[in-house]
Amino acid sequence: MVLGGRKKLKFINGIHHGSHLDTVCTSQRVGLNLIEDAVLGKYPARSVEFEKKKLLGKEKLSYEVVDVPLARGLVLRVVKRDMEPVTAFPVLEGVTVEFEVEEVLEWKKWPEANVSGAVLNEYSPAVTFYATDYIERKKAYLNSEKLNVKLAFLVYTGTAEELKRETTKLPDGKEVVIDLNEAEILLPAAVSVQGAFIDDYVMTAHVLELEEVETPCGAGYMMLLSNEPIGKVRAFALKENLEGEIEKGASLKLAGWLQGGL
Repeated sequence: MVLGGRKKLKFINGIHHGSHLDTVCTSQRVGLNLIEDAVLGKYPARSVEFEKKKLLGKEKLSYEVVDVPLARGLVLRVVKRDMEPVTAFPVLEGVTVEFEVEEVLEWKKWPEANVSGAVLNEYSPAVTFYATDYIERKKAYLNSEKLNVKLAFLVYTGTAEELKRETTKLPDGKEVVIDLNEAEILLPAAVSVQGAFIDDYVMTAHVLELEEVETPCGAGYMMLLSNEPIGKVRAFALKENLEGEIEKGASLKLAGWLQGGL
């Protein structure tokens, strides 16, 4: 099993997480202040050790992980070392799916990773998600073929307005005409969004549950969505990032960040 884990591990260039603060904070300054509070010890921290592969051998690094509460089921996770922030990103508690792990794409410079594989359901969609707990659960991701993963979606932008027929390109380049009021699709954002990363997706979905929430960063919607390829998925969106009338049963077109944790 360990050998299989090693074969799955690849190294990639990650991206700066600052672009994800705008999914939970109307003001970047407020988000940066929360990160500073976490670094200064205003919230509980837990210590973790992370083994990083080097050119010659391995190195064990010590970090502290701090979860700053924003709303029920939503935190801002800050990873720090020697009183300096290493990375910070929002974490939303998701909906559990059975997931087959194919590759673990660890970032070269940071204790972070994307995980690629397939959701095990009747559609078996291939997806890549950002592993929010990789710094703490690396061994589980590497040494398991199948895992129960809680998937969640942080929205960059979305609309409930004018969802009509639209011609969309599939990953293989073919074009298909879709009635967005009825269809529930999930496509890599790189198909249509310039600069999108491997864990960014465009989806159409229907709202099953909806709750308005207030966070230190701004007002938003906590949603349970129906998206046929992956099933039910928890999502969060700032009110200012959505257009149209957002209500239970509404059809939404969203662009956002797919994340998951164990």
